[in-house]
Amino acid sequence: MSTIAPTPDDIVLQPLDYQVETNALIEAHRERQLNLQSRVDLAIVQIENSAVRGTAQSIMEQVLRLLDWLCLIESNLQKLDTLRENLSLLELLHFEARSLVEFIAGEAMHTPGITKVFHDLLDGINYTITHDLRRVFESELVGPIAEQSIPVVYGKIMHAHGLLTNFLQQSTITLVQLFDPSLDGSSLFNDSEQRLKQSLTLCTDLSSLITCVQRLEDQLDQDGLSNLVKQIVAFRDGSMQYLMYRDWQGYEKLTGEIMLAIDDERDPKPLLHQFLCYLETIFGHVRMRAVLTNVAIPESEESRD
Repeated sequence: MSTIAPTPDDIVLQPLDYQVETNALIEAHRERQLNLQSRVDLAIVQIENSAVRGTAQSIMEQVLRLLDWLCLIESNLQKLDTLRENLSLLELLHFEARSLVEFIAGEAMHTPGITKVFHDLLDGINYTITHDLRRVFESELVGPIAEQSIPVVYGKIMHAHGLLTNFLQQSTITLVQLFDPSLDGSSLFNDSEQRLKQSLTLCTDLSSLITCVQRLEDQLDQDGLSNLVKQIVAFRDGSMQYLMYRDWQGYEKLTGEIMLAIDDERDPKPLLHQFLCYLETIFGHVRMRAVLTNVAIPESEESRD
């Protein structure tokens, strides 16, 4: 897979107004990347089929490269006068992420000897990264972004950075564990505090959705349906990013059917019951995350009654 974009090291070595290479965040990231690269290499070397091994290696090289771009963006966020540079870096990341999508769909998924599990995993990764890129570059970062106020631009870059970082880290963990099931995924990224915060937010928002649907099952009314639609959209645009990406399609399919039924003034109760079962299943999976061990988890109001 070829690209004309410069490498992260090219950017670091350019004569910028400040010395990025001496930034503590960059140095810490490089150390983490070396450890991550070694873990990835140990997992990939276990793949017996040479063609599949080559495909996995190509994908992981590009994923780690994208994480490098995100690290540069993160370091630049410490300086408000680099917002325009970050927007340029995001455009480069967008270019390379699209190249990854094309490689997975056009070549990787057709690798001779690829297993169904690996094929389906790549299909899920492609769906999610396409979804994220659209959210970032067709919603958040559209129009003359650089002309907006500094707080607005900073917030949009922060949101894009968090969304893309979360997805790429999840993808890395899932891919590496596919080839080395014994690996503790949480050991690949030293961000347990952040993952705890995200998981707690996810539990709170899932609990709120569960409560909303339970109330509608007991008493269906227009105000309740309007509130549900607002919560569905807020979750999709917010904390859904903290779910495993394999669960995104199920959420979007169910909620799309529910909102269509509401718009068409059809009885949404059967769909609401399916949605409630889905939410309770996902909530149960999230509560089992290692980072939430021995942590008090909020429950829906009906569960507490």
